[in-house]
Amino acid sequence: MSLDHMVLPHEFSEGHLHGTPSSLLVLYLLKTQWFECGRGVAVRYALESEKLSAQESYEAQRSTLNLDPILPMFTRANLLLMALALQAQAGTIMWFNSTNVIPLGNGRLGAQVLGQIPDEVIILNEDRIWSGSLNDPNNRNCSTNLSAFREYVWQDDLFNAQATADAECMATPISQQVYQTAGNMSLATSHSGVISNYNHSLDLATAVSTTTYVYEGVQYTRTAFSSQPDNVIVILMSANTTQSVSFDASFETPMSIPTFSASGGNLTMTGQGISMYGLPGSINFMVKAEFTVSGTMAEVHATSDVKPALSISNADEALIVIAIDTNYVRYDDLSADPNEKVTQTLANVQGKTFDAMLKAHVEDHSALFGRVNISLGEPSSNTFLPTNIRKNLEDGPDADQDIFALYAQYGRYLGIASSRNTEPSNLQGIWNQVLSPDWGSKHTVNINQQMNSWFAEPLNVAETLDPLWSLISEVAERGKIDALETYNISRGWVCHHNTGIWRDSAPIDAAFYGFWPYAPAWLLQHMYEHYAFNPDPQSSFLKNTAYPLMKGLSEFYMDFLVEAPLDVEPNGYIVPNPSMSPEHGIGNYNDTNVSLTYGSTIDNSLLRDLFNHTVEFATILGVDSEFAANLSTLKDRLIPFRIGSLGQIQEWARDYDSNGPFTHISQLYGLFPGAQIDPRFNETLAHAANVSLLLRGDSSSGWPTAWRANLFARLLQGETAYYYMTRLISRYSYDNLWSINSVFQIDGNFGGTNAVAEMILQSHNGEIHLLPAIPQSWTHGSVSGFRARGGFTLDITWSAGVLSRATLTSTVGTFARVRYNGTAINLSIQRNDSVPLEFSDFQ
Repeated sequence: MSLDHMVLPHEFSEGHLHGTPSSLLVLYLLKTQWFECGRGVAVRYALESEKLSAQESYEAQRSTLNLDPILPMFTRANLLLMALALQAQAGTIMWFNSTNVIPLGNGRLGAQVLGQIPDEVIILNEDRIWSGSLNDPNNRNCSTNLSAFREYVWQDDLFNAQATADAECMATPISQQVYQTAGNMSLATSHSGVISNYNHSLDLATAVSTTTYVYEGVQYTRTAFSSQPDNVIVILMSANTTQSVSFDASFETPMSIPTFSASGGNLTMTGQGISMYGLPGSINFMVKAEFTVSGTMAEVHATSDVKPALSISNADEALIVIAIDTNYVRYDDLSADPNEKVTQTLANVQGKTFDAMLKAHVEDHSALFGRVNISLGEPSSNTFLPTNIRKNLEDGPDADQDIFALYAQYGRYLGIASSRNTEPSNLQGIWNQVLSPDWGSKHTVNINQQMNSWFAEPLNVAETLDPLWSLISEVAERGKIDALETYNISRGWVCHHNTGIWRDSAPIDAAFYGFWPYAPAWLLQHMYEHYAFNPDPQSSFLKNTAYPLMKGLSEFYMDFLVEAPLDVEPNGYIVPNPSMSPEHGIGNYNDTNVSLTYGSTIDNSLLRDLFNHTVEFATILGVDSEFAANLSTLKDRLIPFRIGSLGQIQEWARDYDSNGPFTHISQLYGLFPGAQIDPRFNETLAHAANVSLLLRGDSSSGWPTAWRANLFARLLQGETAYYYMTRLISRYSYDNLWSINSVFQIDGNFGGTNAVAEMILQSHNGEIHLLPAIPQSWTHGSVSGFRARGGFTLDITWSAGVLSRATLTSTVGTFARVRYNGTAINLSIQRNDSVPLEFSDFQ
């Protein structure tokens, strides 16, 4: 990029510039209307270019120096550096010229910062505030009726099959509990007049939100972050003149049994999860905010005109530290004291300055986020517009290629913010403001939870999957009881299409949706991938977590699968029955839409992967050889892929006529996220997969669009993958780029994030494939820190659509087969060594 591409202020003319620190140029940008996102740039640029501390960077951001006298001292080199820095920021800065939701999170504590004036509202979440309580939902009638169900299926009497499952196999209650909210904090000011210079921004690289505006000649700034090291939400209210910070603070909540109190500099709220579906609320929580003010005239006092509140007046700055906690220890233990936990958390940060907490937060977040850099396409004048404008440009994302980089980095940011240490991201990450969100904001495990997890390995934030491993392990505990009581199977464990904070595993909602015991096979695919990206045969994860869960689930299926009658399947296949293609109806039987049959393609694909991976892990560990041999034999008796009458991948064992438009496209699990269909090695199946995608058509919501982008990337059709990514951003994203599924649902963000990665790098089936699905619009680009299966990290640059350079670094030391542009080469790389590759290496 050159300065010719940048429209600079007229003061920056060659001949008037002379050397000075580049950070001063940043400060100038902060004082002008040129690139209003400069405030976020300041922190990043100062950290990267001037090597300043987080505290020094923040002070630079807040500086009010009059720089006009020193403008002639800038050099053209300074400007070029700044232009390059701004280009880098295009992929990591989100900013808005109007109020919008900015999500903050430390994995457990979520905050939605709205940027409202005069009265700001911060929506608060803690990821274990759920409705209801633990119960026994299992239906013990199911096992005695399962043979009748199966007989109906063999006879293709799917109406009676589904009716039997509805009557005899579903959970009590039929619905699971839901994720809820802690409530809101209101920060009410008197700034009801004319507002200017408004900027509402999020720096993805530092996870800091900043809202600035000018009212009556004073610039006000609100800075906020959710700190993982300190386990609190931090808000700083400041201004560029003394004694200007005044506001009233209060809490509100829709939750059960709310209480509010205010005293000294503390504001406290307690509540309880609501009762739902006949089960009493049992999760108790506390929210406590401590206010610290500075300034010779600053005052804080409690009020109770309507409800308890704090009034802050005449302060130079006001620091708000918020702690939230619950009585939750684990699904079967609610013995914690939220008051004790909150008190200890606040005691741990007592005396810490804002700058100290900011420094710890930025260092913690950047250690994860900073592993990956993404730049796509050529920057334009659109690149630095507010995000809400960039997203809605008339020409769509084609007018602003780097918005795809921003979208991918935003997905990584959301993953870090919503999945660390406690619960994995749910349907809304951790950001919910209502009592009963759509679909309960649960962990839906027939695609959505899995989509939440796709990006974590290739985009180098695998730590965000740690909460998923805990969830699966605890679901397996309850699933072992479910297997026995629902199916009379004493080996292994099971769950169905949803779970939540209580780790429920029984089938819910209705048999059409919920009578699907193959969801855990899909979840365990992520455990296999976790090993594939970091193949360490000595790892505790492999021996003590992944393999025991995979073995237990395989044992359940060994006892659950049945041999199809020869008049149904002449080859004597072992089949899943019941079976479905999640949420997709086969057709109407007795005027009822049915989904249950035998031998769906996704179920067979999931079982093949699970059995193969379990056998592989048993071999690596040198255990259970007889069990592994039996499992391998069973796997070979599963129904293979079938091509239907329309040339499509058949969705069920029988070629039912239900191939038209729909959201789910589960029959193509074997293409992605699985790898059983690969256009490089089986053109027939790849062609049939393409036919299935064309028959299924486009979708009118976020996550199905993201899935299609990934599927076409795996088919090496970069232009079609790009088409779906443009739809995802321009049609199925809110202005803050949250994904839309009639409401906000975060899986589309994570799926789209992974699709960007799949278009740039793939690594399944033993090959690392460079630039497999790059669209023409991404003529130039570079990425660093991408991960590949086999234990590799890659940096890749390309220009004019052609590979310039790729550097492979091995984390384990192993063989690699690398493909580019139809040619594959073999490499042997020692542990921690790097190998550079160029276009000529593939000639």
